[in-house]
This record gives sequence, structure tokens and C-alpha cells, in this order.
Amino acid sequence: MFANLFLLITSCQKKKENIEYENRVKVLLNKYDLSVLPDNYKEKTLDTVYLYLLKHENDSINRNLLFKVANKYYALNKFDKYLKVTKKVKEFASEKKDTSHMAKSLYFLGEYYEDKAQFDSSFYYYNQSEKLYKNLKDTLNSGRIALYKGGILFDSGNFTESETGAVNALKLLSKTSNTRLVYESYNLLALSLKELNNFEESLKYFDLALNQLQPLENEDYPKDKLVKSRISCFNNIGRVYEKQRNYKKAIVYYEKGLALQDLKLNYPKSYAMLLDNIAYSKMKEGDFKDIDRLLFESLKISDSLDITQGIVSSKINLGEYYLYKKDTTQGLTYITEGFKLAKKIKAGPFIIRSLKLLTENDSKNKNYYSILYIKINDSIQNVERMTRNKFARITYETDQIEEKNEILSNKNTNIILGSGIIIIFLGVFFAFYRLKSKNKELLFIKEQQEANERIYQLMLVQQSETEKARSDERNRIAMELHDGIVNSIFTTRFNLIQLDPNALDKKEQLVKELEKTENEIRQVSHDLTQNLLFEDKSLPEIIITLVESQQNQYNTRFDVSVDKYIDWSLVSSHNKIHVYRIIQEAIQNSNKYSQAERCYIMLLKTGDKITIRVWDNGIGFNAEKVKYGIGLKNIKDRTKSLNGDLKISSNSEKGTTIEVVF
Repeated sequence: MFANLFLLITSCQKKKENIEYENRVKVLLNKYDLSVLPDNYKEKTLDTVYLYLLKHENDSINRNLLFKVANKYYALNKFDKYLKVTKKVKEFASEKKDTSHMAKSLYFLGEYYEDKAQFDSSFYYYNQSEKLYKNLKDTLNSGRIALYKGGILFDSGNFTESETGAVNALKLLSKTSNTRLVYESYNLLALSLKELNNFEESLKYFDLALNQLQPLENEDYPKDKLVKSRISCFNNIGRVYEKQRNYKKAIVYYEKGLALQDLKLNYPKSYAMLLDNIAYSKMKEGDFKDIDRLLFESLKISDSLDITQGIVSSKINLGEYYLYKKDTTQGLTYITEGFKLAKKIKAGPFIIRSLKLLTENDSKNKNYYSILYIKINDSIQNVERMTRNKFARITYETDQIEEKNEILSNKNTNIILGSGIIIIFLGVFFAFYRLKSKNKELLFIKEQQEANERIYQLMLVQQSETEKARSDERNRIAMELHDGIVNSIFTTRFNLIQLDPNALDKKEQLVKELEKTENEIRQVSHDLTQNLLFEDKSLPEIIITLVESQQNQYNTRFDVSVDKYIDWSLVSSHNKIHVYRIIQEAIQNSNKYSQAERCYIMLLKTGDKITIRVWDNGIGFNAEKVKYGIGLKNIKDRTKSLNGDLKISSNSEKGTTIEVVF
């Protein structure tokens, strides 16, 4: 009894000490908040509090106070100290196995690296934090971090994954009472859909975002932030209509933004942006009234506020305006200035737009800008692809680490062992069942392919006969030209040389002879035109048609290039079938598995050989370990039939290349 009483007294004493300790720290932090002294004094106060906290016991109260110190360092822009304190809290939370504080510290680290524009590190820490919050069933913070991850993916140009992230965030946040985060989720989803050219859905979610602002207003959300949000929504909706080339509708929403009270005075940055955008839409609509005034006013405001992106946009728009006005010199001057500034700040979309305008309008430097446009465009795409792959690897590696830890912690338990055996048995059974179904499906596909091949072979035979008929027709016309028209002209020319100036009858006869020759030429020309009119498609045209018809869920852009120096008459019909089928199979594999943005098909002449090369910038595969399915086996067999060499190279960074040389 006395022991229990002692424990009770000790516990109460401990609790009282903790409260007193927490109050002492809060007093220090309150003095800091009320301080009108310089920031260096505030920093010294925080340094003192931080050292004081480090000497105290590592408990939840202390860790919460350390988080407050970290936030105040952040407010002072002392990011290095913010990072230091956050890492210390993470270390303390890890020692005590405090999942909640671990998740929060990882979230703080994600914010730090996001502000530093180190998106891969930020994504890594957000990803780890999100998993911990999910384990804690913390819906609000799980949704918040899903939203921030989606924002990073959007800023990195990965719009498809950004859309997925926004949807996941919305599913979680719609269950909470956080109206602001729901608004941000709608906004991010709408922006992602806009970039994916899904305009109807984008407009729907922008409307939902706008509707969220009224509840925020009812919650006494800061007025200036609400105004900025409305401006952002009106501007973004305008940009959607602008992308659709519905400039009238875009102008309506830009005007809604400009109609907000005291916009120019209180929100000059937003005012300049809306002026620039409305001027561009009016110019595209063909309304040039006051365009130069609007653009120069926008440029002046952006310049005074040092808004570099605004300056770039205004200069490029001014350049395009002067091009419309046929003042090419002035137009190119502004576009060149915009291009140089865009390069300086590494603004990809503006670089591409300005280079496109320079390529189309600067005839003197067209080749230079054209080469630069292709180079920079490819470079930007490569960076986006590498960034996308990097985020995918971060997610994959995090999942892998968790999976390994889980296996290691549970591998000695009988339950997992028994469950594993059952799962393996079911997996084998399911795999066997699936394999059997797949074999039936593949057999059907093979039969279809054989039927298609027979049809295609008949088509090529018909084409061969058409080409023979065309050749015969050309030979006939050549003979007519040689035997009839050339001889007639020669005879007429000779008679003209010998003609007596006074022999009017003879002269009239020669004129009639020339008229006859003229009619013959017209007839031959007519025959030749008719012959060309009914020419059949060649193999390159069939391949181009095949490539242009491609479409998949990843919106892969397919391009084709056929070397004009290849003499297809030297390739047998049977081999042409192999060429067509190899390309068809490679494209089908890219459609199904690669998730690529681009796929490029090339037919090249190299000496006395032809090279077929199909490249995509997709996720790739391990070419050494992958088992040859029917598709790859068919490519291999057809290469062998062509007496050619097959080379397949693939990885996650460079994509996949299939090359056949024969």
C-alpha cells in the first residue's frame, strides 16, 4: 500500500515538473514572438532554447517543443538550423520508437528539401512520412503529404503521376474538415488534367476549386489569400480555354480576374500576369486594339518587381505582336531577348516557345535556331524522363526496404511459413491456370497473324504486278517519245533550216506538223498523268500508315523515318513481309509494355545493308534475363529468315532499342 502511495506521489511530482518545464520554455518562446528586436537577437534566443532543450529528457513534451523551435528557425529563414533541429528530433523519435514524431520529422525534412528545389530528396522524405502516417491511420496528414508529393511530380513535369497523387489526396482529405487542402487538391488535379489536355475534366475541377473558396470565406480564412486563390482559378481557367484556342472564353475569365477590387494596387504581380495573358488571347483572337499598351504595362510591372518569368512572357508576347504587325525586326528583337532571359532562368516552356518563333521567322538564322530547338527539346524531354524514373525508383526502393524489413522480422514465425506455403501453392495453381488460358489466347493470335500475313502477301504480289504494269507503261511512253515525237521534231527542224523564206505553202505545212507534234506531246503527258494518278502504295507508305495509326493509353508519340536511298525493288516480297512484321511486332511491344513518351522507327541504308531500328524512351527491361515470348521470338525468327543480325538493348534510363541489320 505504501509502495503504491509512493509511486502515486512520485508520478504526480514528475507530472508537475514536466508542466513547469514546458511552461518555462513557452515563456521564452512567447517573449521571442513578442520581441521587436532584430532577427539576430531572435536567433540567439532560439539557440539558447535549443541548447536548453537538449539537456532535458528525451520525452514527447521535449520533442514537441523542439518542433516549435524548428518552425521558428524556418520563419527566420535560418534553414540550416531548421534542418539541424529536425534531424535531432528524428533521432530522438527513433530512439523512443515514436512513430508519430518520426512521421512529422520526415515531413519537416521533405518541406526543407522542397524549398531548396531538391525534389528527389523532398519526395523521398515525404514518401517515408506518408507510409508512417498511413500506419497511424492519420487521414489528414496522409492526404496532406499525398498532395505535396503530387505537387512535386507536377513541378517535375510528370503530369500523369501528379494526377494520380491529387486523386489519392482528394480521397483522403474529403473525409476531413480541412477545406483549404481540399481546395488545393482540386486545383492540382485541374492543373494536371490541363497539362494532359483533358480540358473538360480540368474545367470541372477548377469549378470545384472555386466553389471551395466560399466555405473558406465562412471559416474566416485570410482575405488576401482568398483573393489570390480566386485570381489563380480565373487565370488557370483562362489558360485552359487558351490551350483549346477558345480565346473569347479565355478573355472572359481573364477579365473576371482583372475585375477583382484593388487588384493593381494590392496584387501587382497577379495584375501583370492577367494583363499579359489577356493581351495574348486578344492578339490571337485578332483584336489588336491596345495590345501593345497592355503588354508594355505588364512588362513594366514585372520589371519593377523583378518577376523574371513575367518579363520573359511579356517580351515573347510583344515579339509575336510585332510579327503580326509585320515589323519583323522589332519582333525578333523582343523574342531574342525573351529567349536569352528564359535560358538564364532555365524556363523550359518559354525556351521552346521562343525558339519555335525564331525558327519560323528569323530566315537568316533559321538553321541555327532549328538545330538548337531540336537539341533543347530533346534535352528537356530526357531530363523529364530521368526525373520521372528517379521518383519511380524512390517509391520502388522505399517499398523494397519495407518489404525486406517485414520479411526479416517475421521470417521465423510458423504462421508466415504456413501462409507462405499456401500462397505458393495457390500461386503455382493460378499461374498454371493463367498459362493455359494464355496459350489458348496466343494460339488464336498466331492464327490471326498467319491469316493477316497471307492477306498482306497477296497485297504485295498485287503491288508487284502494279509496279510491272507501271514500268511497261513508262517504257511504252518512252518509245512513243523517241520513235514518234523526237523524230518528228528532228524532221521539222531540218526542214526549217532548209526553208526558203518565200515558200509560204511549205511554211504552213511545217506549222501544221508542229501542231501535230504538240498534240502528241499533250496525249503522252495525259497518259503519264493518268499513270501517276493510279500508282499503288509502296512499302514505306504502308509502314508510315502503320506508324501514324498507333495510339495507346500512355499517349506515346510515334515517329517514322525511311531512308530515301533504299531501293525497295531489290527486296523480295517475302522479305518485305518480314520487314513489316518486325516493325509491327516491335511497335506492339512498345504499346503494351514500355509506357514511353516517344517511339521512333527508322529504316536506314548502310552500305549494301538495310537497318531497321525501333527505339522508345520507356521503362525498359532486363534484356539478358527476360524470357523470349512469342513476340520477341517472332522477331528473332524473321531476322534469321532475312539472314540478318538482331540486337536488343534496354534499361530504365535509356529505354529500349531493337535493331535488325540485313
